[in-house]
Amino acid sequence: MTAQVATGWNLANIFDGVAARVPKDRPAIVHGDTVVRWGELDARSNRAARALLATGHTAGERVGFLSRNHPGYIEGFVACLKSRLIHVNLNYRYTVDELAGVLEDAGATALLYQQEFAPLVPALLERLPALRSRICLDGDGLGQATAQFQTMAAQGDASPLDASTREERDPLLLYTGGTTGRPKGVVWPGHHYRACQLESPLVQRRPANLGEHLDLVAANANPGRVLPACPLMHGAGISSTLAELLNGGTALLLAGARFDAHELWQLAERERASRVLIVGDVFARPMLAALDEQPGRYDLSSLKVISSAGLMWSEEVKAGLLRHMPWLVLADIYGASEAAGLGYAITTQDRATPTGRFEPGPRTVMVGDDGHIVPAGQEGEGWLARGEPLPEGYFGDPKKTAEVFRTIDGQRYAVPGDRVRRHADGSMQLLGRGSLVINSGGEKIYVEEVEEALKRLPGVDDVLVVGVPDVRWGSAIVALLRTDTPPDVQALRAGLAPHLAGYKMPKHFLAVDQLPRADSGKGDYKAARALAEQLLETT
Repeated sequence: MTAQVATGWNLANIFDGVAARVPKDRPAIVHGDTVVRWGELDARSNRAARALLATGHTAGERVGFLSRNHPGYIEGFVACLKSRLIHVNLNYRYTVDELAGVLEDAGATALLYQQEFAPLVPALLERLPALRSRICLDGDGLGQATAQFQTMAAQGDASPLDASTREERDPLLLYTGGTTGRPKGVVWPGHHYRACQLESPLVQRRPANLGEHLDLVAANANPGRVLPACPLMHGAGISSTLAELLNGGTALLLAGARFDAHELWQLAERERASRVLIVGDVFARPMLAALDEQPGRYDLSSLKVISSAGLMWSEEVKAGLLRHMPWLVLADIYGASEAAGLGYAITTQDRATPTGRFEPGPRTVMVGDDGHIVPAGQEGEGWLARGEPLPEGYFGDPKKTAEVFRTIDGQRYAVPGDRVRRHADGSMQLLGRGSLVINSGGEKIYVEEVEEALKRLPGVDDVLVVGVPDVRWGSAIVALLRTDTPPDVQALRAGLAPHLAGYKMPKHFLAVDQLPRADSGKGDYKAARALAEQLLETT
């Protein structure tokens, strides 16, 4: 399982090498009726990279990306790699203040944006005069643009850029979602990021160096075709897309502004997707519902893997998907922006994995409450951690970096704050994120555990659990249920009783039309808590 890193593992170098080895007419990106072939991706990203440098941007400057899934997102991302500029992922659902906060934190000097977000640009520019380049991805930018990306990518020198100044450590910057605090930028050295990708159990052969990797790419006539259901601005979305492109494959992008499960299955059928990337049950449940509505409608025989990252994926939904596609491998990838490859849960028709249970990755350990590594094989509870290769830390935040990236027993580890229980067989059970723990009556309750218990009950499609101030208990547990009808509290309590201790039982069950979630599927717990408090005041 150990990934080896050798000279040349620079992400831009990999893209250059792959483009030189694969057929020029092989599709690299498919988005609706638009197909960008590998020869075009290489030429367009080279031109765009030169155009960025020609405007005076230099290596290490940051470029904000305010865009839905679109070919230009990937082309711009690759252009940044080649010019040694650094992509900054922006959540397009953020307010101006939230967007400005991330751009200010990153010190961005350029913004790549879609036309639909052009009305936000004047307010951003007023807050951020350092944004000297405003590049509209798919239009004229409504007068706010200094350049149009389509022109940058279509004109000029398309030959490879000088790679002599590139370094293995040329970084990626991934901003976390900020669901429990302000977004934080995680700085990944590129070669460490690639090494973590190669640790995945889905990777059948792990090349020792770039030359061997490119030989494998050239010999593979049927590379992967990944369909990321979640946005590219989410870490899981861009990571899964890069994983296939760095191997000469194809990225299949949904064209709709909102997730539609039937659109996903139609695209998977038409383009012969080999892998679909989701973020837990938020995507998996409607996907299963679409198949249940019209069983046998879609030819999905090309699909080999559905992988999930970033959110729990329940055993019941996995079983439902396997009823329709019994040949599939379902891979639950447990990781964080700060620590990829913490663990994996593989489910097939012959192998079931309980919800929340996973096999630790090759560099994953458990840290005890005393701050030391708990010896392998020892049962108990502790904090999940991962050893090198790791990110350098949080961009511009040495205090937070020191809190999460720690030297323990002489080695450097990332301890992102997830509480786990290790079982006798070595597997681990996720108890919850420490930042989301609810202290009620002196007892600690992890919201993920309560949410997953609720999702197993009939009629519960989606739920977020939060704690609200309570005079008696300190915090009271509230379950927000997405439903059109008032919840049957008695039935819910009866269904939970066999699975949850009494102190973990929600004291309030509240029905809502829509839960506050990002397009990535992750819950916005700050907004959920405010919503719960508001609803309790009016009931």
